[in-house]
Amino acid sequence: MKSCLVLGGARCVWDDLERAKQIGSYDAVVAVNDMLAHYSGEVEIFATLHIEKAAQWIVERGDKGFPPAKIIAGHKGHIWEALPNRMQPDYRTDYRWPGMSASGSSGLFAVKVALEHGFDKVVLCGVPMQAEQAHFFDAKPWDEVKSFTDAWTVALPYIKDFTRSMSGYTRELLGEPTADWLNS
Repeated sequence: MKSCLVLGGARCVWDDLERAKQIGSYDAVVAVNDMLAHYSGEVEIFATLHIEKAAQWIVERGDKGFPPAKIIAGHKGHIWEALPNRMQPDYRTDYRWPGMSASGSSGLFAVKVALEHGFDKVVLCGVPMQAEQAHFFDAKPWDEVKSFTDAWTVALPYIKDFTRSMSGYTRELLGEPTADWLNS
């Protein structure tokens, strides 16, 4: 059994992370988007659907002296060749599960990547999928969230047994992790 934390970019990420650590310990961290440049701990996987910002986040992390992510995961449909070699994805996969016609956000992509890397317990921190939870770096509501939530429902059969969330809509959809669930 392997467990991981997925660190998304919502304002609640730091509180979620602290509460998740009180539930148990985890084998790895998957950093989503901006979290790569802001989470100082070890990152097993950096997962992003935003090639246009990936190099910036990788450089920021290095400039801060944080250890590099062990694996860079990106959507296989993106053209990453424009980035320097050290910033190329180590892993490429589709961002959708069968039946999905649109993205469910980089947070849902990170869940997919984690499951494909053998993690069978995935805990979401900072992935509430609620407009009012905005990004930690921008106080304005994340109004685009509405275009992503339907995909979570479509993906539910693929993730429900393996994924829990610390906050928001995703906690309502998937449930909150418990020590018993994490250790089962």
